[in-house]
Order: sequence, then C-alpha cells, then structure tokens
Amino acid sequence: MNIGTCKGAILAGLMALAGCDVGGGATSAPPRHAVMANGALTLVAPEGFCIDKRSLKSSFALLARCDTLGDPDGAFGAPLGLITVSLSTAPAGAPSITAQSMEAALSDGTVLDRRETKDAVLLRVRGTAPAREGLSATHWRGTGQVGSHLVGLAMYGADDSGATGAEGGQLLDRLMQRTRAQAAAQVVAAGQTSTATE
Repeated sequence: MNIGTCKGAILAGLMALAGCDVGGGATSAPPRHAVMANGALTLVAPEGFCIDKRSLKSSFALLARCDTLGDPDGAFGAPLGLITVSLSTAPAGAPSITAQSMEAALSDGTVLDRRETKDAVLLRVRGTAPAREGLSATHWRGTGQVGSHLVGLAMYGADDSGATGAEGGQLLDRLMQRTRAQAAAQVVAAGQTSTATE
C-alpha cells in the first residue's frame, strides 16, 4: 500500500469514527463552538477543527478536522486527527491537577512528553492502540478547568500525523485557551448586562 492510499484509508477511518457521511456532504458548515454543560460552558475548537454535531452531548464532544466534517475550506493546515472533550464537575476544594498527579493516575501507557500551561496540563502517552485501525498508540491526554468544570481532553491520529506529535499538544492547549477566553468574555458580558439593568 503506498502512502497516498494509506492516508486515504486513515482519512476514511477517521471520518467513519467521527460519524461522517462520506458520500453525501454536509448541508451546513460544522460548528466551531458549542454550548455544553447545560449552558454553563461554551467549547471553542482550535483552528482547523470543527465539532461533530452528532456527537455533541451536554458533557461530551468529538472534534475532527473541518474538511472531514463537510467544510472543505476549514482545515487551515491542521493535522488529521480526532479530539475528544468530556466534562465533569470539579470537586470543591480539590487541589489543582499537575502533570505529576496526572501521570500518577495513569493506569496504562508510558509518558513521552509533558506540557503544563496556564490553561491545560497535557501528557503525550504511548499506550494501547485504539481499536480503530490506523490510529496510533501514541496520543495526547490532558485536562484543564473552566469555572466549576474539569475538561478532559484526548487527541488521536495516525503515527505520521502531527496530531500525535508536539502539534497535537499545542492544539489541545489552544482549545483550552479559546474555551477559557470565551468563558471570561461571558462573565464580563453578564456583569455588564446586570449593571445596565440595575
């Protein structure tokens, strides 16, 4: 199998995993942001990624490169990959999550890289390969906090995709930066609205 055929097979697998209809094309552009947690949080995708509307739940979202979800001009050079986002309520008074605490809680895999920013704690892990053929056993896992919500993150891709290298960690960090910035903007807007109505 040559490289082009292999990448085509991986793209088809990623589209199937994302729940895409490979033949039909989308009727509207896939969203780049979505309200989650019963309106408490707005998830904002990193550049080149869109949210699979069919995956969206109050506490879960699947993101893929925009062109695989029906926006042929939306990829902006992003690597081919999948991002999962899951939300949970942060326990009151719980200590901040660190790379060390995440690594200690890791039940499988070997940590290849760590990334801690003001927005996210990320680990690049080599573990058991996902069940979907073509996805690498190397992937990113991470977490961040937005208000009272913990945001669990993962990024998957093929072995030769930037999604499994440093670029994958940067994309997850940008997702958290954008989501936290949106949350801060909403708090400011809510404060201005309440001041205006008093």
